[in-house]
Amino acid sequence: MKLKDLADAGSARIIRGSGNTQIKDLVYHSSEVSPGSLFFAIQGQTDDGKKYVKEAVRKGAAAVVISDNDINKISWDIPTLAAADVRKTMAQMSADFYARPSKDMLIIGVTGTKGKTGTTFMIRQMLEKAGIKTGIIGTIYNGYKDHISDAVSTTPQSVDIQRYLYTMKKAGCRAVVIEVSSQGLMQSRTDEIDFDIGIFTNLSPDHIGKGEHADFNEYVRCKSMLFKKCKRAIINIDDPHYNEMIEGASLEKTVYFGKCANADFIIENHSIWIKDGRPGVKYTVRSKKPCGDDTIRELKVDLPGIFNVYNSLAAAAVAKSLGVPWSVIEEVLENIKIPGRTEIIETEYPYTVILDYAHNGVSLRNLLKSLREYNPERIILVFGCGGNRDRNRRYEMAAAASENADLIIVTSDNPRREDPDMIISDITGAIDTQKKPVIVVPDRRMAIWKAMEEGKEGDMIVIAGKGHEKYQIIGEEKKFFDDREEVLSYRREEQ
Repeated sequence: MKLKDLADAGSARIIRGSGNTQIKDLVYHSSEVSPGSLFFAIQGQTDDGKKYVKEAVRKGAAAVVISDNDINKISWDIPTLAAADVRKTMAQMSADFYARPSKDMLIIGVTGTKGKTGTTFMIRQMLEKAGIKTGIIGTIYNGYKDHISDAVSTTPQSVDIQRYLYTMKKAGCRAVVIEVSSQGLMQSRTDEIDFDIGIFTNLSPDHIGKGEHADFNEYVRCKSMLFKKCKRAIINIDDPHYNEMIEGASLEKTVYFGKCANADFIIENHSIWIKDGRPGVKYTVRSKKPCGDDTIRELKVDLPGIFNVYNSLAAAAVAKSLGVPWSVIEEVLENIKIPGRTEIIETEYPYTVILDYAHNGVSLRNLLKSLREYNPERIILVFGCGGNRDRNRRYEMAAAASENADLIIVTSDNPRREDPDMIISDITGAIDTQKKPVIVVPDRRMAIWKAMEEGKEGDMIVIAGKGHEKYQIIGEEKKFFDDREEVLSYRREEQ
């Protein structure tokens, strides 16, 4: 594709070189540059892409896009474009470069503080079971059946999303379900995507602080941006912020779900459900015409917690809007498994081990309260907090642990560039150790093993914070680490 055609698509102007330069690829990491690449010098959370332009040029970049503010810093000779907003320009150019694949597929976006991953997994499995080939883009996986890769972020950069969509379209996918984060919306990663359906799960303060959102109002505003890109919306009417999500949106149709009598899909009579010894939940849903089919169904979900009632009903509402039979929805929910989301790890010991991604106070509190409904002998909690993130998370998670766990083992999570001992000190300083026993084990492997050593029959051991992640970030290094593997590698001394 010629550079001048991309410039027109991306509201950018060529300030150096020829517009006839041929572009073979779009990249934003200098490490991925190859001859013929167009390199976008984007501003990151902790780094600035323009520092890597020289490396991109050395590796054969055909052209570069920089910010209008950096025009006077040019020290290279290759064709250069300038744009007011490099991220927005990257999204526009990416969509054109990959021939706008979202126009030819059903695109479903899921946003909210919690529940995005679970809801996207449920939707995809329902559609696949109904014979609709469906791709997924999100926190855990990107891809489609038999072509799945591990994800590195909740919502990828626009170049990556458009490339995924192009590949999925070529492979025959008729639908794609995407986790849409607030930062993904704020940073234009989801610009130029033709969303058909947007889902709102819930909202609570999160991702607020340096390098993230300035305050809760900005967080709310960014979340609501999804619904200005959609044709239809499926909204949790029980969340106090539901109206803010759709205010000012030009929607063809809005479907509501929740306990509220005004909902189109109404939750009734939810209770715990045990399947093969694993904690789950069941509830009755009343669906109204024209959104549903004026029926009452009992749904069983092979995951615990009221939050999974809401996630599953959001997914069911999407499926019903697309004509999926209740029998398919019921079968999927009764057998649903989601990596790192209230995931039960089968062991030889007489207690239950659960992995979960809960990494803030709200999600940890909800998780532990939900598990308490199953009357375990004790809840043994292993958790830490990530470094270079809002310190309030540490105090909020400590409070949730103090209120709801019986034995607390504090360890390291992803310390990043912070001292892990200082993070642990922040956490333990917020726990009333006179009321709750606390054990500090900085080594995460040893902390997991300590919990399993302490476990007795009827206990629930909850390992929180990392869920599906298979790494620890220590300093600038990303090391392999999988909570699941550590659980399975544990052996009691007497055995």
